Amino acid sequence: MIMALTGKLMQHSAMLSTSLSDKRILVTRAREQCDDVIKMLQSRGAAAVLLPCLQVEALPHAIADGVAMLADFSDVLFTSANGVHAVAAAAAGNGGNLNGLLAGRRIAAVGGRTAAALAKLGVGVDIIAAHASQQGLIAAYENRGLPHALLFFRAEEGSDALADALSRQGVTVATIPAYRTACPQQDAGDVIAMMQRGEIDAVLLGSAKTAAHYLQRMGSTALANRPVIVAISEKMAESARRLGLNVQVVAKVASFEAMLDALAEYFDSGSK
Repeated sequence: MIMALTGKLMQHSAMLSTSLSDKRILVTRAREQCDDVIKMLQSRGAAAVLLPCLQVEALPHAIADGVAMLADFSDVLFTSANGVHAVAAAAAGNGGNLNGLLAGRRIAAVGGRTAAALAKLGVGVDIIAAHASQQGLIAAYENRGLPHALLFFRAEEGSDALADALSRQGVTVATIPAYRTACPQQDAGDVIAMMQRGEIDAVLLGSAKTAAHYLQRMGSTALANRPVIVAISEKMAESARRLGLNVQVVAKVASFEAMLDALAEYFDSGSK
């Protein structure tokens, strides 16, 4: 029975890989975050075409203000790997490191990717939200104990849901905008030409902002809708659809690996 199950899993894995063979997949992540997705595509026989639709800009002065307040806070929260890298770069620029900077504080992360970014820098993560959202972290803090005072490194345009929820429970929260995201301005002419020739089979969209910037870079909703559009979550798919994008594939869980699994199943079903 175990051998039969193993055989089915191997057959399923081979089928997923074959389904993406020779497909050209547009990768829209920030350029410095593309490597893992490119390797995933290559392992499945697909070709990655890069069109970064996010550009991450650190906000060093705001980070410095946050670091100066660290002694007053029991807990530190990161909601993305971008925030981790921005604060780590600021620490390195001052001759230190992130692990030393955060010593003695309880560290929380929203999602496995953020926790992995911290772990790579030697930072132990005490709390990881079961659901990669601020709502998920609210639940995690309720289970593990509220912070005495929380220093929250996030995107400039992030949600205030967590800060508001904790403040209502008497927790002091300082929100630090560690970085902002913008739409890259580099010429997209080569990718647009490939799209016009029908040479892009699918596009991977990992956030609502990425979707908006993808549409902006294409310059045409009709052109942007030519390939199969894959969304990382149903919530993100809804945001993309409101922009006029025809999302056809949604990952079952919020990860790029799951996006590729869902896309492989879509192609294998003969949908395109």
